[in-house]
This record gives sequence, C-alpha cells and structure tokens, in this order.
Amino acid sequence: MPRVLLVAQETGGVGKSTVTRGLAEAVPDAPILEIESVHRLTEFKAATAANEPGSVRHFLMRASREAIDASGGKAARAEFDDVINALFEVATATLVDIGANTSASLLGVLTHEALALREVGIELGLVVVVAAEAGALADGGALLHAAKDWAGARFVVANAVRGAVDPDLLKRVAGDAVVTHLRQFELEDRTREVLAAGQLRGVDRLDRAGLVKQTSQAQAGRMLRDLTAFRLAVMEAVKPAALWLVEEAPVAGRVGTSAGGSKRARNA
Repeated sequence: MPRVLLVAQETGGVGKSTVTRGLAEAVPDAPILEIESVHRLTEFKAATAANEPGSVRHFLMRASREAIDASGGKAARAEFDDVINALFEVATATLVDIGANTSASLLGVLTHEALALREVGIELGLVVVVAAEAGALADGGALLHAAKDWAGARFVVANAVRGAVDPDLLKRVAGDAVVTHLRQFELEDRTREVLAAGQLRGVDRLDRAGLVKQTSQAQAGRMLRDLTAFRLAVMEAVKPAALWLVEEAPVAGRVGTSAGGSKRARNA
C-alpha cells in the first residue's frame, strides 16, 4: 500500500516549501506533486512519467483567494480533478506540496475521496507547518481537524522562523499529532543567496573551493557550516513523517506498523 504525505498550511511564508524540500532530501526517490499558483520547486527535474523517482509535477492553481471565498470554495475545487486523478495513480511513496490558500479546499475534497483512495491501496498522511503567528496556528489546527478522520498519521512541524511558537497553544493545536521543531536560523545575506540558488538539494553539492573564489576561506567555511547545519535541522524536523512515508503500510485487518521504518529514508 503506497503512502502519500500531504504538506499543508493556509498561511503563506511559514516554511511549508522548506519542509517539503526536507522530506525530499530524506526520501530522495519520492516523486512530488506540487499544487501551487507559482512553480517553486524548480530545483527538481520535471516529471516525464507518473511516479518518476525524485521528480516534480506542477499543478497550476489559478483561483484567487477572493474567488475561493466568493464561491464557497468551488473555484478551487473545480481545479482539483487532475490532482485527484494523479493521487489515484500513485504507486510509490509520494509527497504533495499544497500551496497557501489551497490547503483547506483540497483537504475538504479529500474528505470525500480518502476512502476510495484507501480502497485502491493508497494511504494518506498529513504534515502541517505552523509558526508563531496566531493565524498560522489557527489555520494549522483547522487543517489537522479536517484530516482527523482519514489521515493515517498527522504531523506538525513548529517552525521558529518568525519567533518561538507558544508551547501551550501548540499543544492545543496539535492534539495527538506528532510534533517536531525547527529552530530559527540567522543566515548571512550571502549565505541566503547561495541557499536560494540551490535550495536544500544544492547544499550537499557545494564546493568549498568554488565558494572561496566568490568570497574568502573564512567566509566559505562559515557558509558551508551554516548551510549544512540548516539542512540537517530541516531533515531532523521531518524525520518522523519521512519514516512514516516509507514504512510498509499495514495489511487490511492487521493492527500496527513496522516500528523501525525503512532504510529508504536517509538518516537525518
């Protein structure tokens, strides 16, 4: 039974794409479905076939937030047919990156499709990314609640990108979901530029000698240390979700899952 891990948040700018990228580093063979108004995961190769390892398929979402609100969500739901069809074609562990303003609408559709997906052997899980803002926490709680009846597992990544997340609020929002934390990183401007150019996938391929030509020995070493630490921190934050994604799903009627996970998930 292949598993599909949805990464969601209605509030933008909380690090959802970073979490997706961390999951892709932890499970590098997982194909990605990107449901966004703008194609952001450009460092991945474009899929030329369904379930192509390590590739991304972009599903353009054209509906604005105003159109979604005015139509009661119908403006977004009308665009989900290709996404739902792609989910029914899943044959291996797969990641789904859902854009802001789209997550609630898609999860609403999946409330009606999850049983049919499970009947054909596809299990859904959910990762919600939250930050310090009350709006992000409230949106995260709503998404977790929407998936409580059909998600095989639910995870919360508390990203301190905008400050520490209140532990009491986080506990109320997360409920019985598995919670991990991503600490805040203060990266230098040049380091952020390098990260933006190659994203997490590029960190492991950076060459110190090449960085020295652009900066200096001291700065190159500092940049490499900071970016490596950031990449590892993201992978550590997504580790429980990554292990769930590649675990062998239980056979119908059997209780429990493999405790050790799969070697297909890289060690964080």
